Amino acid sequence: MDSTNLLSKLKSFEQNAKITKKKNINIDASFATLTDEEIALVLAHRAKKLRIENNLKQSDFSKSAALSSTTTYSNFEQTGKVSLINFIKILRNFGKMEELEKLLKSDISSVIDNAQSVTKSKKRVR
Repeated sequence: MDSTNLLSKLKSFEQNAKITKKKNINIDASFATLTDEEIALVLAHRAKKLRIENNLKQSDFSKSAALSSTTTYSNFEQTGKVSLINFIKILRNFGKMEELEKLLKSDISSVIDNAQSVTKSKKRVR
């Protein structure tokens, strides 16, 4: 078997594995149990589901989200890959900015706990 044929078989195997993984992914799975690539695919599947529930074509959604092209959104739905700026545009268009804002924001209880621990550690000991 020559190396060209072997390389071709390897590429075909990788493509089939990706397709199988994409078909079998559970869009309701906990992110804690998924790889980074799987999380990206779940987000893409959830976005597609939202778009379809809103009866929007990819091209219409792309335009209303102010994406540079329809292909940008189409590729996101297919691969889960998109730039952070375009992901923000997608979330904004779905009306999901509140969820995005909560993503890395400290909750008030942890802010209070941190403030109390800083205050306690600043007291002078005699």
